[in-house]
Amino acid sequence: MRSLSITGVGLLLGALALPTFAEAADIPLGTEVSPAVAAASREWTLTVGGYVMAQPDYFGSDDYEFAFQPIISISRADRLSRFTGFNDNPSIALFDTGIFEAGIVGKLDWKRDSSDNRALKGLDDVDFAVEVGGYAQWYPVDWLRLRGEVRYGFGGFDGVVADLTADAIYHSDWWGGTTFSAGPRMTLTSSGFVDAYFGVSDEESIAAISHGNFYAPYDPSGGIYSVGVGGQIQKDFGNGFRGSVFGEYRYLTGDAADSPIVIQNGDRNQFQTGVSLSYTFFLGIQ
Repeated sequence: MRSLSITGVGLLLGALALPTFAEAADIPLGTEVSPAVAAASREWTLTVGGYVMAQPDYFGSDDYEFAFQPIISISRADRLSRFTGFNDNPSIALFDTGIFEAGIVGKLDWKRDSSDNRALKGLDDVDFAVEVGGYAQWYPVDWLRLRGEVRYGFGGFDGVVADLTADAIYHSDWWGGTTFSAGPRMTLTSSGFVDAYFGVSDEESIAAISHGNFYAPYDPSGGIYSVGVGGQIQKDFGNGFRGSVFGEYRYLTGDAADSPIVIQNGDRNQFQTGVSLSYTFFLGIQ
C-alpha cells in the first residue's frame, strides 16, 4: 500500500522557494545558541525532502515494496522543533510556543488495485484517499516529544484516523552531530477505514473465492488499529541538510487483525524501514 503524503502544490512551493532564500536553518538539536542566533532561529522555516522506504504492499500484506514519501513542513524553528519524526505527515503550524505546537496536517493514501497482488483478486479496488485534520505536539521535557494527529479521510474511505506517538530523543556530538530517537506508536481508526481495507462484502467473497482467495464475508468495526515501536537516527550535514535512517514495527489489532485478508494471505506483523534526506531554510518571516 503506497503512501504519498504531499500535494503537487507543496512540491512546487519547495522547488520555487529553494533558490530564493539563502540562509538555511542549521541548528542541531540540543545546541546552545547566542541570543542573536536564537532570535533568528524563531523565524518560520520550510522543510522539503523525501523518504525512500520498504513497506507492506498494502495494509495487512506480508509482501513488501519500495515506496517514496515526500517531506514538507512549515513551522517556527528552535532547537526543539529541529526534531522531525518519520511518522510526521506534512503539516503547517498555526500555533507555536517552542515547546507546544499545533496546526493542520494532511496525507494522501495511494489507491489499492485488485491487480496489485494475488491476495487482492476478487476484492473491490480502493481509490485514492485524502486525509485532512489537525495535529499537536508537546515537549514536557526537552528530551521527550509527544505528538498526536487526527485526520478525516474521504475518497477511498470515509472515516477518522488518529496517530499517537512518543519519542525519547538523545543528541550526541558524535560524527558532527547525531540525534537518536525511539518510542511507542498507536493508531486508532473508525469503521470506515477498517471496512475499506479489511472488510469483505458478500459479492467480494464470491468473486475472491472464484480467484482462489477463500475470504468469508466480513464486516469489521473501528477501534485500536495497531500498536508498535519505532526509532530513527538523524544526521545533520550542515547548511540545512539532514538525513536519517529509520525503522518501525507495528502489530495489527482488533478487527483489522481478524480480517480474513490478513489471516489467510497477510500478516498482522507490519514492518517498514528506510532512509530520508531533507533541506530546511528560513522563510524570512517571524
